[in-house]
Amino acid sequence: MMKNYISFIIFFLFLSFGEMYSQTIDLPESKKDQVAVDNFVFNNSVRMYPNPVGNVLIIESKIPITKVQVFSLLGELVKEINTNFTSISLRNLNPGIYMIKIHAQNNSITKKLIKN
Repeated sequence: MMKNYISFIIFFLFLSFGEMYSQTIDLPESKKDQVAVDNFVFNNSVRMYPNPVGNVLIIESKIPITKVQVFSLLGELVKEINTNFTSISLRNLNPGIYMIKIHAQNNSITKKLIKN
């Protein structure tokens, strides 16, 4: 149990650092606020259900999605989807906790996913 907890913390630290690093770019001052607003708007426009999920995950978004990635808590990419984002089959995943990263244009958000 403790090993899983430590792995979970390491994964979040890795994910947080990756997000900070991926968004550390030199932008004009007028564009910096726009990036934060875009991520906020994108996060609020995405709906993911059911969670916990059985076999099929539904993702709805007002902003066009370009890619969906599913990561284990160890940070391993276990599934990548490049088309048909509205209905994603997760039958081949073992029950557990996963992180799902949803990409759209220049934005991405990460959400927790529980697989039954």
